[in-house]
Amino acid sequence: MGAAYAGASATGSDASFLAYNPASLGLVDTYDSSISLVGLFPSSSGEYTTATTSALTPVSGSLRPSGYVDTAFVPEMAARVRFSPEWSGGILVYAPWGLSTNYDATWAGRYYALKSRLTTINITPTLAYQPSKQLSIGAGPQFQYAKGTLSNAVDIGTIGALFSIPGSIPGGMDGSAIVKGDGWGYGFVVGAIAELSNDVSLGVSYHSAVHQTLTGNLDFTLDTAGVGTVLNGAGLLLDTTAEAKITTPEIASFGARVRLSPGWTALAEADWTGWTAFKEVRIHPIGIPQPDDVTDERWKSTWFVALGAEFTPDERWTWRGGVAWDQRPVPSTTFGPRIPDADRTWVSLGLTYKATDAIGLSLSYAHLFLPEGTVSRNQTQTGNALRGKLQGRTEGSANYLGIQLNYRTP
Repeated sequence: MGAAYAGASATGSDASFLAYNPASLGLVDTYDSSISLVGLFPSSSGEYTTATTSALTPVSGSLRPSGYVDTAFVPEMAARVRFSPEWSGGILVYAPWGLSTNYDATWAGRYYALKSRLTTINITPTLAYQPSKQLSIGAGPQFQYAKGTLSNAVDIGTIGALFSIPGSIPGGMDGSAIVKGDGWGYGFVVGAIAELSNDVSLGVSYHSAVHQTLTGNLDFTLDTAGVGTVLNGAGLLLDTTAEAKITTPEIASFGARVRLSPGWTALAEADWTGWTAFKEVRIHPIGIPQPDDVTDERWKSTWFVALGAEFTPDERWTWRGGVAWDQRPVPSTTFGPRIPDADRTWVSLGLTYKATDAIGLSLSYAHLFLPEGTVSRNQTQTGNALRGKLQGRTEGSANYLGIQLNYRTP
């Protein structure tokens, strides 16, 4: 992180690099392990000009939400051990994907998003084989646990008006819906690191997509005027079990390390992420003939590129710096408040201090610049028939702080 992840796929200086390339197993001497924690401290705000129901009545509430991207802490644990000159093994537990946004229940875009949360935990045991000292090949399975929560307000007044229920007022009789679910998915990782010379190392890795079916409960809170109760009798807005299918994407990574002098090393990274697998969020009620809730996504595949450097003035200290560009996967046609993403520009600094032959401490800081994003959603788009019209912009930035403790057998 201190080098903006530049060269991560070609590096194996400690066990944490198993997250980027399983072939980094081959760079362990006897045994090492690491434990780390990264804190994400975002700033977020929005300014909306239009918010109406699908019946074109104005939606009450704030048009200027702020602080809706939540602070998060992301842990990681990894360990490597050498079995023989050719074979080594390891295990990695980390959280590769996640999101957390949380809006006030009365904001004007509440029919599109209130709470969104996704947490994933990957457990990845790996093996590596070295046919020579210059080449390491690693692979292993991914066992991924995912847990998600999605909620939004429901315009019960408009639904009631569509069913000609007396007294229904579009935008004036809100309820809410919340779905929670979890599940397990499976995939694999594979990679290789080659030392072309004493000064040049190259790495390549592939993390497969993981297909998930999250199963849980869909619960509705109805309006106090009783319109929702009437709709219950028509088989709508009923609490039930539900499922949602999502896919976390495949990643192909390419990294390089080039030693320029005894103290300086140049780093580079290019990662491709196959986000086209994320086409929609579809909440499917189980066991009752209630309509699916659909959010159109149609994300696009993206690139991440980074350049960085390491400076090692002596045996105890290593300093790092880097810059990166991380492409936004969300197309403008489906950009919305639930995941207000943006192209990210990274600027990072970090250091490692080797306190003893066995123990090292790493610290890192990164600032992310995120440009404005434009929201333009309306009731004619897929899944938005009862969500109405929402137009405006979002912006944000983020500070990341990381700390890592490394141990190796002296």
